Amino acid sequence: MMAYKLIALDLDDTLLTSQKTISDYNKQAIKQALNEGIKVVLCSGRTHNAVIKFAKQLNITGSEQYMITNGGAIIENMDGKIIYQEMMSNAFYHEFVDFVKSHNLHYNVVDNHGNTYTSSEEWLDKYTIMQAFENANGLYLKEPSDLPDDFEIVKAIINGSGTELDAISDMVHDHFDHDYFVVRTGVGFLEIFPQHVNKGTAIQKLAQKLDIDLSEVMAMGDRDNDLPMLKIVGKGIAMENAVPELKKMADFVTADNNHSGVGLAIEKFSL
Repeated sequence: MMAYKLIALDLDDTLLTSQKTISDYNKQAIKQALNEGIKVVLCSGRTHNAVIKFAKQLNITGSEQYMITNGGAIIENMDGKIIYQEMMSNAFYHEFVDFVKSHNLHYNVVDNHGNTYTSSEEWLDKYTIMQAFENANGLYLKEPSDLPDDFEIVKAIINGSGTELDAISDMVHDHFDHDYFVVRTGVGFLEIFPQHVNKGTAIQKLAQKLDIDLSEVMAMGDRDNDLPMLKIVGKGIAMENAVPELKKMADFVTADNNHSGVGLAIEKFSL
């Protein structure tokens, strides 16, 4: 059996059940992996506040443990020290808001403190409210011009139902792909990151820091934004509930998120 030294786990619809909880089976497998000296890294599109609470449930703590947030834009240790971050400028923020307003789309952006910003003339999209609730840092109704010239963001999100995002996805890719990384991260969220920011790049940077070869890394996920990390690691695992493209390229397909697929895969390949 390959001795994996780092396990990277997506959160939503991977480690978490549909009720946004961690099963006892998953908790026990992760506890055993940590006890054996394996790094367990939560790797999510969520912000710090929306990830740290789950890390605490799993007793992933201290300066020698890490988490990846904002889709790979920030790597930090569990004492809150930033190891790496990449941001987007206020100029991009202006361009993005001009684009969404010209197409009557709903949006929010997030800064590196987990604050959520949007502007609305009539009503707030429910996915924007969900984002702000998860971030637990408040929702600010501001235009880009209301913020300092040096204001930066870690990601920009276009919100809408699955059908609405399907209808505009090609248009958004056509407009932003040349300079940015555009990816669906979940129901209601089409997200834009700096061009080279993704979970795969973040895992690569963290593995280099820890002197761990990528062949010694296992990663699990369920959606398009997990593709970059599953492609580069030694063992890429898709959930049974994953999108077809991810399942097709994965090294292994485990059980779904509601049946402790993470814990089963950890036991099968790492313990």
